[in-house]
Amino acid sequence: MAVSLRRGEAEATGKPLYKSYADIPPGFLSKTACMKMKQPVRADEEPGAYVLNRNWLGYMPLYDRREKR
Repeated sequence: MAVSLRRGEAEATGKPLYKSYADIPPGFLSKTACMKMKQPVRADEEPGAYVLNRNWLGYMPLYDRREKR
C-alpha cells in the first residue's frame, strides 16, 4: 500500500476522510501511533479512515483502535 493516497483514491475507498487531525475521533490512529501503543497494524488490516496530511501531499491511513465492547 502507498504511504498516502490522492484525494480521488481516498474517496474511492468509501472510508471517512478528515481534513485535519483535530477532526479525527478518538481511537483512530496512524501506523506509528499504533506501534507506540503496542498494537501494531497487521499486514492484512485495512485502514478505517484517512486524514489529509499536507506534508505528504495526500491522505494518510488511520487505523481503528477504539475499545471493543
